Amino acid sequence: MNKALKNPYTYIAFIVPTLLLYALFFIYPVIVSFVYGFYQWDGVSAKVFIGFDNFMRLMQDEIFVKAFINNMYFMAFSLLVNIPLVFLIAIMISKIRRMRGFYKSAVFVPVVISTATVAILFGVLYDLDSGLLNQILRAAGLPEQEWLSNPHLAMISILLANAWQNIGFFIVLCLAAILNIPKEVGEASQIDGVNAWNETWKITLPLVRPVLFVMLLLTVSGTLKVLDIVQIMTNGGPFQSTEVMSTYMLKVGFRSMELGYGSAIGVAMFVITIIMTGILQKVSKSEEVQY
Repeated sequence: MNKALKNPYTYIAFIVPTLLLYALFFIYPVIVSFVYGFYQWDGVSAKVFIGFDNFMRLMQDEIFVKAFINNMYFMAFSLLVNIPLVFLIAIMISKIRRMRGFYKSAVFVPVVISTATVAILFGVLYDLDSGLLNQILRAAGLPEQEWLSNPHLAMISILLANAWQNIGFFIVLCLAAILNIPKEVGEASQIDGVNAWNETWKITLPLVRPVLFVMLLLTVSGTLKVLDIVQIMTNGGPFQSTEVMSTYMLKVGFRSMELGYGSAIGVAMFVITIIMTGILQKVSKSEEVQY
């Protein structure tokens, strides 16, 4: 056994298959998408090289611009609402002594539910006739709402469903970071007479900043590639009010059979994600925390 571990070919035997799979299912599709972005192609006939025409078309495509703005709505809601809520709930659970495991499991349950199930569940919840929300509005004497058919309500309805599913993962992640803070830090703050508010904002928050930074990165990348929940709940409607870049790419590539333009949209999403995460890394450089 020791001889096998000292043999470099043993490590190569484990690493090479993984690298091949990574190259096949990630690197190769990215390269092919870049190449196809320079062609006009319907997937059947011969490809026609058109240079940067597809990318120039993106700049003038009102639907793509609207889809990009909707992705920004996802990002803004996640950063300004979800992340603060995650930190607040994690702080609350960390203060609980009894049944803490139950609360951790309870908030994590939506994460293990498939997105299709969550979309259908909230579709029933938002139903005009039998949905729970409209039943509550009727009982209160308020007018019913078309949650997924009203262009002014559809986006916020999807944002709430998306937050309900994903917030549990970040709560558990943030909670783990909070519970990993040495007890001596909290005890020292209590001896110094620090109240709960100052302890949270001046001690706990700086100490979990590296984890918050990871959460920000995951949020930015996740909101830029959101697809399934929008596809199932509204399919980008009504009137493109919930259209995002992924759903638009899917429609252009596989419904309109403009695979070249669809690939250009995919390339644009890739570049935007790289730029956004790069900016976030520059702005939010995390420093090593010393306890």
